[in-house]
Amino acid sequence: MNAKTMRKASAALVIALAIATSATAQNAGRSLRLGLSFAPNLGWLAPTGKKIEANGSHLGFRFGLVTDIMIGENANYAFSTGLFLNNVGGDYKREFDAAPSDTLTVIATEQTTLKLQYVELPLTIKLKTNEIGYMTYFGQVGFDTGFRVGAKRDTEIASGVAGYSKTEDNEDAKDDAAELRVALSIGAGFEYNFSGNTSALVGLRYSNGFTNALDNDDLGQAKLHYAELTLGVLF
Repeated sequence: MNAKTMRKASAALVIALAIATSATAQNAGRSLRLGLSFAPNLGWLAPTGKKIEANGSHLGFRFGLVTDIMIGENANYAFSTGLFLNNVGGDYKREFDAAPSDTLTVIATEQTTLKLQYVELPLTIKLKTNEIGYMTYFGQVGFDTGFRVGAKRDTEIASGVAGYSKTEDNEDAKDDAAELRVALSIGAGFEYNFSGNTSALVGLRYSNGFTNALDNDDLGQAKLHYAELTLGVLF
């Protein structure tokens, strides 16, 4: 990760942690809700240079602990965080010389599915309506902070010359992936109360990455975005 990207990520983390600290300090001894969620997602890479091209999306999933800390007296506002394991990725392609020499040039096309795994700590604010019937609607905005714990890639290299094509699955790709991901998160959904303090949670969320997801000069830079359908239970 270059210095400019690191400064942006650090600034975002400082702001997000300040919000988290303020919300926690204001709500000592007040309402706290915990829950579990599972969220299938659709991720894709958005290259910012010309070294690689986007080549499709990748299906993944995120699951973990939801934590809502109520802000204020009426429970219409909450600091929403948690701890999640996120499996997400995207596809890219590039062209390169598979046999660089003075006498032979073999232009090959490499198509890669990059599969990343992050431990995520979201730092968001949730704005909720009063309960309407059994339904409570909400909007949510804040930051996603993810720390890479795994990276694999599936690669297919094709060329018009025999001997210069190959396929590899589940190769280690940690050297290609940045360790930190910071993103702007925005979402909306509803909670359906079906018994006491227990509610079903359904939502849609978009995570717009603004740090480089790659850490390989041969690949350049690309941001990782994903959209997810959140399903869960709050207690």
